[in-house]
Amino acid sequence: MTSTRHIDIKGMHCAACSSRVEEQLRTLVGVSDVSVNLITNSAVVTLSGSVRDEDLSHAVAEAGYTAEAVYEERISSSQATAERLDVPIEEYQTALRIALPATALVMTISMLPMVVSEVHHALHPHLQLVNVLCLVLSTTVLYAGRRFFQGAVNAARHRTATMDTLISIGTAAAWFLSAVVTVDPQSLPFLADHIGAYYDTTCTIITLVLVGKFLESRAKKRTSESLLALMQLHPTHARVVRDGKDVDVPLRDVHVNDVLLVRQGENVPVDGIIISGHATVDESMLTGESIPAERYVGATITGGTQIVSGTLTMTATAVGSDTVLSRIIAAVEAAQSSKAPIQRLADKISAVFVPIVLVLSALTYAVWMIAASDAYSHDQALVSAIAVLIIACPCALGLATPAAVIVSSGVGARNGILFSSAEAIEQLAAVHTVVVDKTGTVTEGRPTVQSVTYVDACPVDLHRLQSAVASIERVSEHPLAAAIVSWARAQGADTHEAISVTTIPGRGVSGLVDKLRVRIGNQLFMEDSLLLIPPSLLEASQEFGRAGNTTVFVSINGVVCCAIAVADSIRSTSMEAIRELRALGISVGMLTGDRELPANAVAKLAGIETVHHSLTPAEKLAVIETMQRRGAIVCMIGDGVNDAPALAQADVGIALGSGTDVAKSTANITLMRNDLRDAASAIRLAKRTMQIIRQNFVFAFIYNILGIPLAAGALLPLLGIQLTPMFAAAAMALSSVTVLSNALRLRTWR
Repeated sequence: MTSTRHIDIKGMHCAACSSRVEEQLRTLVGVSDVSVNLITNSAVVTLSGSVRDEDLSHAVAEAGYTAEAVYEERISSSQATAERLDVPIEEYQTALRIALPATALVMTISMLPMVVSEVHHALHPHLQLVNVLCLVLSTTVLYAGRRFFQGAVNAARHRTATMDTLISIGTAAAWFLSAVVTVDPQSLPFLADHIGAYYDTTCTIITLVLVGKFLESRAKKRTSESLLALMQLHPTHARVVRDGKDVDVPLRDVHVNDVLLVRQGENVPVDGIIISGHATVDESMLTGESIPAERYVGATITGGTQIVSGTLTMTATAVGSDTVLSRIIAAVEAAQSSKAPIQRLADKISAVFVPIVLVLSALTYAVWMIAASDAYSHDQALVSAIAVLIIACPCALGLATPAAVIVSSGVGARNGILFSSAEAIEQLAAVHTVVVDKTGTVTEGRPTVQSVTYVDACPVDLHRLQSAVASIERVSEHPLAAAIVSWARAQGADTHEAISVTTIPGRGVSGLVDKLRVRIGNQLFMEDSLLLIPPSLLEASQEFGRAGNTTVFVSINGVVCCAIAVADSIRSTSMEAIRELRALGISVGMLTGDRELPANAVAKLAGIETVHHSLTPAEKLAVIETMQRRGAIVCMIGDGVNDAPALAQADVGIALGSGTDVAKSTANITLMRNDLRDAASAIRLAKRTMQIIRQNFVFAFIYNILGIPLAAGALLPLLGIQLTPMFAAAAMALSSVTVLSNALRLRTWR
């Protein structure tokens, strides 16, 4: 028996941080899986044994971070989530209010003498006093960036290294040497005449990193806007009818079977059934459909949808975490907290990247000390070593995948597509074979009358015939009966009392209506009753069969009067959906338990070339296994219990919103609408997401591959080009912001 814990974590800044937390949590006995998300600063832990919440908190602390809260079940609150995302933004804002003015002064003092000789001559006699001023100002900046030093100390205490380690070593080295030369100018001759020493390096690195982290925090919040928007659909209160009075109560106090009143402009608080009134309801949050739907007495209504016009009274059928909206939010949170397989590459690299960078920085210093023969070798060696430390922070690498996954899952939910995990997104993007169930997936899932053929020699007129058929079939429990009754009523037929109604399984039904002996059934039923079927109706029956329809004959007083073709209608959107899938380069097949004729007829109409019919659930699974052995990456789309084994076997399973709970729990993706076009949309979104992730990885790798040699000064002897620590800090901050901004482009996907 497994269980899940959600942990809110404070203090993580980079991929090395999240890797450290993940590694520490995995050491606990009873922890079977861990996923730490750098964007949301949270972890999802799957437990296969008994693990106390205190043990999880202690493991996070052992990694050098703080577990702010441990939840058995994530309690989603838009206000609490927004506040948590706002905390780092406000913290970085406060730090920048201190660091920016001080850095501006230090930069002015250090840089102005380099470009204006008069200023240099004026300040040089007061060099030590100027450096003391810079010492005070830079110490203020160090205080503003103290979080980096605290993080480095925590990492060192746990014998690991993170982004904080790189920043702290670089800035501390520059500040310490500057402080030494301020106190004793002759101790470091290569810095003795340098106004401001390296204080400008210390200040600009910390300030630029703070700016980058501030922008990164804001971008992180923007990636979660879709989830926040879903949470905000939950009203905080509901109007409950108690003892004949309307009472406003907190949403948590609403119970199943409570009667609620919802007025125009309000969000429906919970799931329920309308018991009086009617309304036009905006269900776009649920289905992605922008056109409001009319809802009347007896209709189900979903919490979070909005009443556009009208007022209604409803009975609550699901509250709290059991509502559709709560399950959608939980699904989105689960997807956003999970990791795509491609992220494992980034995790492996991040785990060893920082120690490698420390070695590279030391080597850079040593090489420059050996290679540079002049008095300023110390200067060049130190600048290059610090630049390597700063440029190599693996922040962009750690943000590349989770940023795109969070935006993608939120956008998907907004469009009625629920991804169960990041892995589902990655797998769906790679799919090149889609197989669909027929009944309820390609078709409506309920039979309707397709065509009717009559003979002239009927003993009653058409209206009376239709009324007799409706009167008999309305008391029948056969699956085709409701379709025939609906057809007859649509023709204006009225119903009368039917007596002596007899059902013969596998054949048909008979009875007396308005003194007429009526028989309704298949050809065998008519023949068993010794009734002659006119040739025109037999010919029509054959045509119906070739089209995949079931034929129902009707006799009145012993005369076979008509043949009714009944079939499960293809959804109006299925043909367009198949065209969209094929346009994406995906081959489409059908797996169905239905007979050959109806299966082929539906497939031909929908544009599906490959059909596997008359299959049991086990045979459906076997067909998918065969496809996979041949190298296909298969997506199965279905809605029924009989589809569950195939959905589980497929590389990606997609269940329709109208499907059974078994199908939806087995599938990797759920479509809130019964519209196959959303499957094509899901594939397009997944492909776009993976494209963004690959772009982010390429950018992050190129950034480090090119940045480290430039920072080390590899091109300085040849081209006179080098990335200084200040530019390295700016580039490092820009890389994270760029990755997040690239991911945010997914928000405009349609």
